[in-house]
Amino acid sequence: MLGALLRVLLLGLALAGASGGARAERATERYAPLQIAAARQALERARADAALQDYAGAARFAAQAELDARIAWAMTESAALRRAAAQVAEESARLVLRLDAPQI
Repeated sequence: MLGALLRVLLLGLALAGASGGARAERATERYAPLQIAAARQALERARADAALQDYAGAARFAAQAELDARIAWAMTESAALRRAAAQVAEESARLVLRLDAPQI
């Protein structure tokens, strides 16, 4: 469900960017690093909550981190920033999957 929602959101962002032209791309480009920083911060909070066995909080922050990273990816055309965003999104998705697994 969350994955489908993220795909719809990314499609909407891509379409909005396509209609805005180069000027809109430059406007969002400078905020991508801040969005990646927010994603990293949410991921760290998710890891901390998981370590404290607050699995609901960890799942919430991990999902937020993944969403923030995907938004950051859509905000930039920089290969380096997109790699950083993709890395945070992957780590967040892995944490969500691990949290969804039965806790032993």
